[in-house]
Amino acid sequence: MKQQETTLFGRRIGYNERKRKEARVQKVKSDTARIARWFKRGGWILLLLIVAGAAVLWHERFYLQRFNPLELRHLQFVEIEGNRMLSWEDVMQNAQVETGMLMSELDADSVAANLMQIPLISSVEVEKSFPSSLTIKLQESTPVLSVLDQGKAKVYSEKGISMPLSMATAMRLPVLENGSIEQVEVIATFLDTMRKMNNALYEDVSQVGWDEQNKAVEVFFRDAGYRVLYPASGWQKEDFALYESLGEGFAKDLHCAGEVDMRFHGFAYVRNFDKRCVNG
Repeated sequence: MKQQETTLFGRRIGYNERKRKEARVQKVKSDTARIARWFKRGGWILLLLIVAGAAVLWHERFYLQRFNPLELRHLQFVEIEGNRMLSWEDVMQNAQVETGMLMSELDADSVAANLMQIPLISSVEVEKSFPSSLTIKLQESTPVLSVLDQGKAKVYSEKGISMPLSMATAMRLPVLENGSIEQVEVIATFLDTMRKMNNALYEDVSQVGWDEQNKAVEVFFRDAGYRVLYPASGWQKEDFALYESLGEGFAKDLHCAGEVDMRFHGFAYVRNFDKRCVNG
């Protein structure tokens, strides 16, 4: 009688379980023989290469830790938007950027800072795009006032920087008094703010200056026989709207005024009435 097979703990091994066990043993033998044949036919070469590669990686592990994949990318495409007066070459040269440079060496903030040094540029946005592109969006400066002196004209931007524009352009802009040229930056910023907040009012400005005694911007509008004083800073949209409302509700008073003081937010003081207008 055939002795029954049992497990280590004495449990009898059935027929089906014995067959599965024999099949597993046979599969292990078959896989081992197949690996041995593969190794004999040339698998040992691949194994040797793997071992050699692992040894090289281990030897160069400190270099690999410092490896930066960005150094494999180079700048290939540069897109520039908003440049009307500046050429592509002008922008690239001042941005200190050139195609072929490493993307890892390209800093968007540094490029923007370099371009903001150009007087003709008002604002810059720089964006790096994967894998090798750079986009530069410019907003060029625009003229806000001019200075006339001995038949010559200078045009100034919203930064108070001189711009190489024609006499025809200068004649269409508000004119700054020659004696106020030292305050050109403040006045240019004021006019730019007015233009953004109330362009119609800006278009009506004829002449501007600086009142040193009151530390205020002095404005003369077309078809108005008085001057308007605005503060040196802190201009608000409501201040320009208030002046327009004066023209609508107090036209007669303004006709006789010599000065309208708008330096105090929310208030307008009309001074220096013509004595002929006091009694109507």
